[in-house]
Amino acid sequence: LNPPLCIPGRGLLSGAGLSLESLLTNMRCKCIKSTARVINLGLILAIDVTPPGIHCRRKEIILTLKKNKKVCVAPEASWIQLLIHKLTQRYATPSERKTSGVSKRAGRTLPSSS
Repeated sequence: LNPPLCIPGRGLLSGAGLSLESLLTNMRCKCIKSTARVINLGLILAIDVTPPGIHCRRKEIILTLKKNKKVCVAPEASWIQLLIHKLTQRYATPSERKTSGVSKRAGRTLPSSS
């Protein structure tokens, strides 16, 4: 077997299905712009929170909506902070809930989209 070659401009480990371009794509910010607009909760399928790091200097929150649409949300938007907090509390263990100082029966309403 011949080992994979790295030919400048042609990609890294091309025989293994990896390219230099795909490796570099994961090493930068994914959100060009973001919105603070409230998104209908019924449309959200997943929330991806990426903390600042070597790939990007800012925190990024990417929502996956129905029909696989991706939306970047401003991390400072109060509604997304509240949603993430409530989800964290919902899926925390009982001992984590006690130490957080937040009641399990906190209100379940979120800001309206109007």
